[in-house]
Amino acid sequence: MLGAVFREWLSWVYPFVCELCGRGGLDGCHVCPECRERFVPIEPPCCAVCGEPAEGSFIPSGLCARCAETAPSFEEARAAYVNEGALRELLLAFKYAGAVHLAGTFARMMAEAVRGNPHWFGGKKRLLVPVPMHRRKLVRRGYNQAQELAARRGYNQAQELAALLGRELGWPCAGVLKRLPDRLPQASLARKQRLRHARRIYAADEKRIKRHPVAGRDVLLVDDVFTTGATADACAHLLLRAGAASVCVLTLARTHHAWHG
Repeated sequence: MLGAVFREWLSWVYPFVCELCGRGGLDGCHVCPECRERFVPIEPPCCAVCGEPAEGSFIPSGLCARCAETAPSFEEARAAYVNEGALRELLLAFKYAGAVHLAGTFARMMAEAVRGNPHWFGGKKRLLVPVPMHRRKLVRRGYNQAQELAARRGYNQAQELAALLGRELGWPCAGVLKRLPDRLPQASLARKQRLRHARRIYAADEKRIKRHPVAGRDVLLVDDVFTTGATADACAHLLLRAGAASVCVLTLARTHHAWHG
């Protein structure tokens, strides 16, 4: 992994340099084909609802133990890769170290996954809705002045990811959810605690919903990583209450065996 300062310098001087090995001359992407081969794709068999990869060669019921016990609010969640290794490092840099230039690369990878799996999400064109992040949290996460300035201007990694994904797929995008102020980091919570907590910290943005109605629309919730599913479940619940016909979830990566944490 390139050093943070060197990485940012390269991103400005040479716009398309591999984030992992430094190879230049890439076509609109920050990860070269060789480094991308290190990413672990999510492959079937998977849970029909949350997309969790199966332990064995098949899932007799079609559902993982978690979804069989309690169905989430969303109909289907899919991710392109397992959140581990080099990809996990890139996602951490994107979320916490100011590597905002990776949004376009991630959006392209997610679009490729959607195009390569036309059966996902009922094969429907959907309204993209990003998972929201509270602005104060964005500022606290910033490790450099550029990131903090972007946060104060309302920069949201998921919003940018969803907008760029919309351009790639030709699908509309609307930020109709908001995150409320919160001091408790979800990473410190077990899954059941996350489920309860997530229902309290997300809300529908009524003003934006009036401008971009979701009633009767098929929605695709967009985020970078699917961990326990608590956030996706809470946001899907809000969108259904706002009248969405259906809600599915797309992330670049997902944490394997998330229900054990």
